[in-house]
Amino acid sequence: KQRAQLKAIEKVAGQTISSEESEMCSEVEGQSNCERNQFFLSQFNAEITGVKVLEEKKSMKDDYYICKVKIEANVTPHKQINDPNFDFNINFNNYNFRTGDELKIEISLSTPMYLNIFQVLPYENPKNYQAVRLFPNKFEKDGYIKDAKMTLPRNGKYEVYFPKNVNSQSVDEYLVFIASKNKMNFLQKYTAKEDLVRAYLGLRNVVKFKRKAYRIVK
Repeated sequence: KQRAQLKAIEKVAGQTISSEESEMCSEVEGQSNCERNQFFLSQFNAEITGVKVLEEKKSMKDDYYICKVKIEANVTPHKQINDPNFDFNINFNNYNFRTGDELKIEISLSTPMYLNIFQVLPYENPKNYQAVRLFPNKFEKDGYIKDAKMTLPRNGKYEVYFPKNVNSQSVDEYLVFIASKNKMNFLQKYTAKEDLVRAYLGLRNVVKFKRKAYRIVK
């Protein structure tokens, strides 16, 4: 089913691939140990906002299990603010974290803008919410940013925690940054990450959005 969804998107839009390399070092008794990681973030220039399974066939061949799926998908192309003077860049203080580490977000702006930041947890059960708004929040209620360069959070701190329901040694999470010229009203939480996608893709040519990934290790 996931492959069918990817094929549906490929028929509609192109693909953007970004790469980020980082190094995390620690020193114990005078000896340093460094771990180098490289992120490859593959992002299609469209999103699936609805899917219906039309046909599903399961069979066995020799020792192989075969599943064929045919779907009908609603694919929505990305249409963002195309003003070249309206842009922003994002950097984290690190890209590899452990439980309790502090996450700082450095943002550079070309012009003042309204900003919403969501933390996306794709591994979470939708009952527990897969998208949660990080900024603005009850401590930082004003989402309008005027400074050309700033660091979030301005008050308090963001701490990273390894999820309890993941059995692997590392997990990738990402933040979605949604910028706009006018104030946008988003929910505080979205049950599924697709709900958040529909919310900002529905604002065609009104917002500009970016994603930034990081890794948490045990």
